[in-house]
Amino acid sequence: MKVFLINPPAVDGVRMVREGRCMQRAGAWTAVWAPVSLALTGGMLEADGHEVRLTDCIVEGVNSSEMAAQVAAFRPDLVVLNAATPSIDGDLDRARIIKQVMPGARVAAFGIHVTALPEQSLNSGSEVDFVIRGEPESTVKDLVHAGLNPKGVPGISWRDGNEGYVHEPDREPIADLDSLHFPAWHLVDRKRYIMPFTDRRFLLIATGRGCPHRCAFCADPAFYGRKLRLRSPEKVAEEMEYVGTGFGIRDFLFWSESFTLNRDYAVEVCEAILKRGLKTCWVANSRVDDVDPELLRLMKRAGCWVVGYGVEAGTDKSLKMMRKNVTVEQIRRAIEWTVDAGIGAVAHTIIGYPGETEDEVNETIRFVKSLPLDFAQFYCAVPFPGSPLFDEAQREGWINTRDWSRFEQNHSVLDTPWLSARKVMELREKAFREFYLRPRAFVSAARYVQSPGVALRMARMLWDFGDWIRIEG
Repeated sequence: MKVFLINPPAVDGVRMVREGRCMQRAGAWTAVWAPVSLALTGGMLEADGHEVRLTDCIVEGVNSSEMAAQVAAFRPDLVVLNAATPSIDGDLDRARIIKQVMPGARVAAFGIHVTALPEQSLNSGSEVDFVIRGEPESTVKDLVHAGLNPKGVPGISWRDGNEGYVHEPDREPIADLDSLHFPAWHLVDRKRYIMPFTDRRFLLIATGRGCPHRCAFCADPAFYGRKLRLRSPEKVAEEMEYVGTGFGIRDFLFWSESFTLNRDYAVEVCEAILKRGLKTCWVANSRVDDVDPELLRLMKRAGCWVVGYGVEAGTDKSLKMMRKNVTVEQIRRAIEWTVDAGIGAVAHTIIGYPGETEDEVNETIRFVKSLPLDFAQFYCAVPFPGSPLFDEAQREGWINTRDWSRFEQNHSVLDTPWLSARKVMELREKAFREFYLRPRAFVSAARYVQSPGVALRMARMLWDFGDWIRIEG
């Protein structure tokens, strides 16, 4: 069977300019979250003897017309589309375009949004034949094995002419992640994936899935579940060696909700890398309550050069409202330990979480500025479908739009009793301005400029940020 795996083109208009260009120019890490799922799916299908094509339209700069031409040329039996909340209408509409050039093809959509809202997604995307709820790899494999008959395939939602919407039983998350084949990275244009501050090619390494924590803003458990599942350390190191040998890529982003959720596991991965003598550089996400000086020093020796932390807020009150279960003191201590270990630290922060006042947001801004960070990201609190925040915001009537394209972390869609959406946007702009327009921030950024290519990318990132301010203004 012929299967086309697609990360659809960015939606038209302002967000295509801002998001698409930032992804291509800055090499934003978020550009490959979807393609790694597609590449893993492709690896499983190829191992079963199927013919597979994969196109990451956003990173490769492929527009809708070019996507349609590729579909027509390949003539697939099944097209699998990634779909995300802010681009959901455009993503689902790609099914219509696909059916115009390939009427006999079946189209499946996957992602957190369609997992959380399968009936609404099928209704909005009238040309979408199947919604894949949860992790796509095994479900796509079984659907193909069943000859594209969805009946009895766990994890599938579909329309039946007589019964309306049919939701097959939930699929259990993949227990043995080692059973997944290596991602089919040979199917993508690998030169497009550039680490922003090294100007080197990079790819993702999946280390684990699932998170037992219950942060109220997070929708990931709706997709991956709460049980932590880990690949064997040996398999992670083996894949890193395989990618280095086969593709000449030695820079990686460890793909998981948090690499250090299981300390012993993180230690074993680092030791497996060192045992193989791999000369790699990698970036990981972590919680501030899951690191210590000894672990961080080991991560540094194994090649880790940046850790991204979910800082979220600078007050214990806000952290408690978010159900983050950490304290401001833990945040400061973890970041100081990280810097002492010789690893760069990045903070991911939420602005305008329901219950926060303007004074408390300003306290967060001051707190983040006081930390020895290399970079910081400031996101609006967004009620993504699948998160507890979405349910609460719907119940309380805080959501000010049903335009899904506004549900992205550069924009606020919440008018709460504490802060209006407009005020949240003003405070977010203030946070970026105050953090980055400081001598300390320029000095930190300058440490990463090791080549003309890096300097050019950073200049473009600054230009894109200026575009964002002008667009939102």
